[in-house]
Amino acid sequence: MTTCKAAWLVLRANMFQLLVYLLATGVMAAMLGIGIGLASDGDDQTSAYEPPAASLAIIDRDSAGGHATGAALRSYLSFSADIVDIEDSTQAIQDAIATDYVDVIVIVPQGYTASFTKAARTQGTLPALSLAGSGNGTDSTGSAAARMLTIRINGFLGSLKSAMLADQDASLAQAAATVAKARAESGQSVQVAAAAPSHAHGSSATGSLTPSGRVFAATLATMLYPLMLNIAFIVIVIITAFNKPTTMRRVGVSAEPGHAIWAQVLLVCCGASAVVWLCCIGVAIACSAVCQGGLAGIGWRPLLFSLIGTFVFSLTVSALGFLIGQCRVSTAAMNGIVNTVTLASAFLSGAWLPQWLMPSSLQAFARLLPGWWYVDGVYEAFGGQGSAMTGTPDIGRWAAATGFMALFALAFIAVGLAVSRFAARRK
Repeated sequence: MTTCKAAWLVLRANMFQLLVYLLATGVMAAMLGIGIGLASDGDDQTSAYEPPAASLAIIDRDSAGGHATGAALRSYLSFSADIVDIEDSTQAIQDAIATDYVDVIVIVPQGYTASFTKAARTQGTLPALSLAGSGNGTDSTGSAAARMLTIRINGFLGSLKSAMLADQDASLAQAAATVAKARAESGQSVQVAAAAPSHAHGSSATGSLTPSGRVFAATLATMLYPLMLNIAFIVIVIITAFNKPTTMRRVGVSAEPGHAIWAQVLLVCCGASAVVWLCCIGVAIACSAVCQGGLAGIGWRPLLFSLIGTFVFSLTVSALGFLIGQCRVSTAAMNGIVNTVTLASAFLSGAWLPQWLMPSSLQAFARLLPGWWYVDGVYEAFGGQGSAMTGTPDIGRWAAATGFMALFALAFIAVGLAVSRFAARRK
């Protein structure tokens, strides 16, 4: 108990700095979490969007085919694009592209209809149309419209091939009429689903979680930064005080075994970590309580799983602080190490940038850090990430993420004890 009291006195001497850290980082994480949570909910509210209309010019040079391909394209795309006319000359085409007069120019070469018909009926490779566009302009909306229009053109040609393959006697014009009729009967819209992909499951289905649940999950994920910074600060301050030469000499002559002393020190560190954990949980609950759905919108199962995962992560950070403290470098150096590790973990974990937006190479590296598994565990407690959150925990994936965090904690403690013994032998 004497060791616990000494650790508490060390912590109390640094209480003001700790409270400043906790308040500043907690408020920052809360504001960021609310923004992320409401943004993902806003994405979920919009099920579809109407892409901007693109301008299209069709230059049909296939007089041998009766200009059937150009007429089919013009008829099919007239409902989703603004058809404009330009002169069939190199200068006119270059001017239209340079001035952004059109988004896409389709050039049908001579003999295209015959080549297309032959390829469609023999299941061969379709001949390519010449496409030119103004996608290199500064207007990102125009570039997006050009890409969308190109996708529609390729889709129409694919449908046209299928129609001609099904009816070997149909001409290209008849097949185009069949495709247009099938599209009209199916009620196909030009709207495109706007659901965001899941970070882990590859699903694009939108979830049914309330805004308060989304805010709670996002706020808890962004709490990675205050959890790591404050808990590591607490542990390092205590460990550094006990690693001072004067303290070590007293520990050496004490009747209490050394492992028992360090066990009490770790107990105090874990207790302080639990207090920081409760503060962060309280902030996340307060943020979600003022959102639509209130606390009832979180759901008791996601709440329970996310609280357990966050507590395990708090213990993992305590173990990390124990390892850093055993390095016995200066306080300034330890603060630099903690800030560097914390910022890197917050950025690579997915707390600030969604995990599914990261390149695969970066994801592979980020999985080597416990922060990745913390954020993954929080979102798996809610069944996904972003607009894919369903509110139903994926217990298997959550358990795997939590288990990885526990393994990190054990590894940090083992390495910390080894470093401490090595440092003691050197002295």
